[in-house]
Amino acid sequence: MKKHLLFGLALFAAITAFPQIGRKPTLASGIENTAEKIAQRFASRNSPVEANPTSGSSLQPAITAEDESEQSFKTSNTSTLVSTWRTVSGSMNVYGVLVESSKPLQYNEDLNAVSFVHRKSAYYTPSPVPTSTTAESGVIVAMVSQNWGATWDSTAVWNNNNNWARYPQGGIYNPLGGNDINNAYIVATGPITQISTALGWTGNYFASKQLGAANYNNVASTAPNAQQFFPSISPSLGAGKTDFARLDFQSLDNGNLVALGSIYQDANGTTAATQGYRGARVIKGAFNSGVFTWTGDSVIPAVTIGGGSPDLIARPSMVWSEDGSVGYIVHIGASPSTSGNNVGYQPIVWKSVNGSPWAKVNSIDFNSPNMNPVLNHVLSPNTNTNVTIPFFDFTMGIGTTVDKDNRLHIAACVRGTFSSDPDSLGFTFSFTNADGESYSYRHSPGLRPYLYDFIGDGVSTWSVVTVDSLSSEGPSTLPTGNGFASNPWDATGGTANTDKVECDPRIQLSRTPDGKYVIYTFAETDTAVTSNPTGNKWNQLPNVKARLMDVASQSVHTLEINVTRPPTSGPDTYTNIISNSNVRSRAFFHYTSPKCALASTVITSAGPAFYLPMTVTSNAGLQQLSPVVHRYISAGLDVGGVFKSTSTGTVNGISESSILSSTNSYIYPNPAHGNAVLAVDLKNSADVEITLTNTVGQLLRSTKTVAYSGANNIDLDVSGLAKGIYMVNVKVDGASTTKKLIVE
Repeated sequence: MKKHLLFGLALFAAITAFPQIGRKPTLASGIENTAEKIAQRFASRNSPVEANPTSGSSLQPAITAEDESEQSFKTSNTSTLVSTWRTVSGSMNVYGVLVESSKPLQYNEDLNAVSFVHRKSAYYTPSPVPTSTTAESGVIVAMVSQNWGATWDSTAVWNNNNNWARYPQGGIYNPLGGNDINNAYIVATGPITQISTALGWTGNYFASKQLGAANYNNVASTAPNAQQFFPSISPSLGAGKTDFARLDFQSLDNGNLVALGSIYQDANGTTAATQGYRGARVIKGAFNSGVFTWTGDSVIPAVTIGGGSPDLIARPSMVWSEDGSVGYIVHIGASPSTSGNNVGYQPIVWKSVNGSPWAKVNSIDFNSPNMNPVLNHVLSPNTNTNVTIPFFDFTMGIGTTVDKDNRLHIAACVRGTFSSDPDSLGFTFSFTNADGESYSYRHSPGLRPYLYDFIGDGVSTWSVVTVDSLSSEGPSTLPTGNGFASNPWDATGGTANTDKVECDPRIQLSRTPDGKYVIYTFAETDTAVTSNPTGNKWNQLPNVKARLMDVASQSVHTLEINVTRPPTSGPDTYTNIISNSNVRSRAFFHYTSPKCALASTVITSAGPAFYLPMTVTSNAGLQQLSPVVHRYISAGLDVGGVFKSTSTGTVNGISESSILSSTNSYIYPNPAHGNAVLAVDLKNSADVEITLTNTVGQLLRSTKTVAYSGANNIDLDVSGLAKGIYMVNVKVDGASTTKKLIVE
């Protein structure tokens, strides 16, 4: 737990020299063009030029003896939760995990399945074997586990000699009402490059493959339209041009898949200016008779023009409600027709409700007094101390989710805009630290990198909650930037072989399927306990931290959980996460699943417990062109003392003693008309409590009954319910599971 946050925020009003409005930037020592810095980084990551090592045995020394190939995992019926970091797979280099907004790791609660989509490892041999090493590195493999990572199955999803896949993301499509993984599909999306023909980025892949034991193999599906390639300009996607379909994949309860792409003037430009980002491409996938059909829609934000260039960050975000009824698109840019504190690089929010066209809605109003908790920690422009213009800092990562009330959450750190001049809105303050290097944050009380959650629906007034403060920030990826020497990765990337990869916080958001809880994760180096005599604040020894919000009260639990370096002594000790020396202070490029699982409904005064799927990626030498290892954990986040580890390090969350899980309880028929049946298989006789709610959590019906050892069929009365999606919660002996019910 960070004491400086708890005490610093409590005492801030008493010790700060800044008034509520009109702060003077007397502590800043310089400025930097942050918008340009972000643009250069994104442009570099869009480069299709990628060197690859040769495949084969020469790759193996880069993998330590502790590591295992994904091919070593076999199917098992065990239900043990993996609460220690284990190798799940690998890739031939690190580039497939660089985009923090990609969603390659997903949890499907209907099937109790976790999936992880990645570029193949050096050990994985697809069939047929691609004709070149570069094509081989573009093979996409999916890992699937139905026992929380105790065992995994692997299956090849994409394999093409001419179209090489990059930046993968994806998840499981489960037919409406289905509970059999043999009827489900793994789906992956991402961009395509063809380096050998000097074409650069040429389009996107949309791959799918039926799951189940019969299909867990190294052969990508040859079924019609299982491996679809769409050129960048393609009538098949409805609205036309799509670049980099690698963001914000979701599998929705209404049967649709969604992903987010971008629209560039020229995706193969060498700089941000020549690439010319224009807006977002919303991509929807619908399943029909074994074929996924993909269509597109565009969201082009209007922004101010500063210094001849649009004031817009080339990285959109998209997130949907669980039932697919409400979607949000978020850009970070400077909207026209704004004034006062709202003129800078801030969220521009678009919304779609029940399939309506995307429409711009009310963004956060920083002229409102309820945003003072943020403004109090942001320096005013040097040119006008009567305003305070927050700059949403993409260098720290930005996370989004939608809660049970269909409200959007935007988790981000903010900085102070240096100038209110329309041509200089991309500039922010910098600070010279004790180590002589320039930082984006002062790292002192009141001027730390504070993580905020901005919550709203685009109609009512936005609220804000302070989640945490960060101890460090990402070092530079370029030799000309401060922190480059502290960045622990090697300098072998980019066209000039001088770039390093990012060590940013990579802010990620996850939520329970019912939307009642939100989990924030971020990577940082704890500089309070690390030997840094010169006050170094670079994130060179990252660990992933987690915080929890109860959506109903919009309160953040006081416990900060270190998922990769759990404490072993002191008041915050917890034993439900087992440490791993390959992950401890080496937690690079973490992903969390957009959905997590509530481990128990036994809520104490301190809070509940969760299972959060998470991956990290690295190799022994931190070499970006060498094979990397992906490690996985079903992190037991216990904020209320609800459960603890056993002596073997496994977590008993959904207790086997009550035998209640996704695998032995189901509803049929689903979709239902008038009546449905809940089938429950119990080890012992017990009282069963059943509640039915709508997707926003309103209680509609409840009942209690006695179920007996063995198979039970309990009638559910759904007569009179409107067509739609409902949640059925079943509680037995303190354990619970939630099922989706579709009424037609």
